[in-house]
Amino acid sequence: MFVAHRGGAGDGLENSLSCIERSIRMGVDAVEVDARLTADGHVVVCHDATVNATTNGRGRVAKLTLQQVQALRMVDSNGVATNESIPTLKQVLRLVGGRCGVLVDVKEGGRGMEEKLIEDIAACGADDWVAVQAFSDDVLSRLRELGAPFPLEKLIVFKLPFLPFIYDGSLRCFSFEKYSYISSFNFHRNCLPRSLAAKIKARGKCVKVWTLRSPADAPRVAVDGVIADNPSLWLK
Repeated sequence: MFVAHRGGAGDGLENSLSCIERSIRMGVDAVEVDARLTADGHVVVCHDATVNATTNGRGRVAKLTLQQVQALRMVDSNGVATNESIPTLKQVLRLVGGRCGVLVDVKEGGRGMEEKLIEDIAACGADDWVAVQAFSDDVLSRLRELGAPFPLEKLIVFKLPFLPFIYDGSLRCFSFEKYSYISSFNFHRNCLPRSLAAKIKARGKCVKVWTLRSPADAPRVAVDGVIADNPSLWLK
């Protein structure tokens, strides 16, 4: 499957409604978007911890209210303000409406993020076509504890060869028993050996690679999906 990274950021404004709509019309299997919580407890779609790089404002998402976040204008690659604002997760889900899948990347857990995610996804009737991924074991295990009805996917940079450890920003113990509830293991594109991909698939799990710039970056490994920026390159 092809998953449009940050909504298809290589072809438009990352994580914007217009970019997501363009990717859907190109025929992607899913769009990947990033989730953060505002100061007043709303899930918004923003990759960075701050709004500095993608809008005409400044500040940490976690310190801004939804009203403050959405008062800002998203900027293009030249820094010019557009008529778009950072969307909420609900706005994204309502736009998609099941026309493709949505892979939600939780950038930071806690403060009720996991509860709010489940609530927002359910409110949009999206349980059947949404999956949630995270580097954080705390986020994934909390979603599991809460009985999240959608698939949970584990982001991994690499696994140490011959040792039961993975790196996901921290060094962690790894076993298939520990991650029995995970539906897909999503690895950095340069860090997935064929033997490990085969072991994952033999366990009935999926495996994806991220973040690919072009088909030329694709590793020679049998995977179930690629997460990439440019739908226009991949879907030809």
